[in-house]
Amino acid sequence: MPGDSSSPADGDEAISTDEPGQHWFAGKDVDTLLYRINRRPPVTGETLAGQPEDLLEHIEEVLRLAHGTVETGRRFKRLWRIGNRVSDRDAGTFTGMIGWARSGATWSSFWDEEQQAWVDRIVSSDVSAVAPFAFIVNGRYLGLLRHSSFSETTVAKVFRDFLNRGERARVFPTTDWDVEPVGDEQGFYQWVDEMDRILDVNLVFKRPNPDAEREFEGLFARLDALRAERIREVISASSADRGLDKQALRTEPGTHAFIAAAMAAFGYVVGHGVLRGRRVAYDQRRRAARERIENVSATWDGATQEVIRAVRRAKERRQRNE
Repeated sequence: MPGDSSSPADGDEAISTDEPGQHWFAGKDVDTLLYRINRRPPVTGETLAGQPEDLLEHIEEVLRLAHGTVETGRRFKRLWRIGNRVSDRDAGTFTGMIGWARSGATWSSFWDEEQQAWVDRIVSSDVSAVAPFAFIVNGRYLGLLRHSSFSETTVAKVFRDFLNRGERARVFPTTDWDVEPVGDEQGFYQWVDEMDRILDVNLVFKRPNPDAEREFEGLFARLDALRAERIREVISASSADRGLDKQALRTEPGTHAFIAAAMAAFGYVVGHGVLRGRRVAYDQRRRAARERIENVSATWDGATQEVIRAVRRAKERRQRNE
């Protein structure tokens, strides 16, 4: 099975750190990255067929139709695949494994006993990394056990590309799929508090699912009134020396609604601040919320079940805090 990687950046070389005979996650403490799968009407407008009511069946169908691979990376190309798909309708879950592989060749030196010399040969260099994922229908949360070679933004793009590819293969496509990181609201405000001053906060709110939370109805109504696909708001400090009012970022109703919607994965937040004279950025798309799993099971099935439980824990905690 695939090995762990020493680098988190997509396209970098992966170096195995597995112990022989063990999966990369066995017995380790590993984060589950949290995303939300959003279904939106196509930009061209609602179709006559309408979106399928059964979300689980819809995901099953599009991933079944999404043949082939998704390519990422620049210097070192990676080919991603989704497999081992299992749907549990009673539990309302859809699970599987996602991963990348790369084949190539490299020079390696070998000792030639006859020549009593080191000689160079071209050998194959196949590298891969795979992780279990779980989708929970109730809340549309997607959890992924975080392999160290996975970039958070790349994983979201790969899932999104597969879903939209399968959608286009349907007889009557009805949906634009999106996979967006669930935000860590506490982490964002912690970043705000840590900064000496906040220069700006960029808020993006996207068109929601048809069954989106009622708490954001005011923003939804604004999108509808404007016939808009998204709303982008930039809040810039009137004085770079003073920065934005940190307390107002928490309490001003319009700003708070934007941030809450973004953290619920109906958009995203990007901010810029200054810490000890250095400009520091916050980008929700690169800081997906996490749920820690301790001492992960040594088997794929066991790890997958732990990802399901981690996603449910995170979902329940977010609901209690709303």
